[in-house]
Amino acid sequence: MRAVLRTLSRCPVCGCAEVRTDEVIDRGLWFLAECPRCEHRWTSRAPIAPGAAPYQAGGVERAREAASAA
Repeated sequence: MRAVLRTLSRCPVCGCAEVRTDEVIDRGLWFLAECPRCEHRWTSRAPIAPGAAPYQAGGVERAREAASAA
């Protein structure tokens, strides 16, 4: 069974904790985020939640992997 990794970040507009994230390579690495509650979208050159350990179901921590926003 594959572990579920989640980014620990909140929407800067409404504070929702269910932010969807993705990484894109286009003339460098870009981090994309979207809030499912208020639909606010933003980009960043730095990781969306710098230094935050991802949440993993089952309580075992693993190395951070890129998550799809789709």
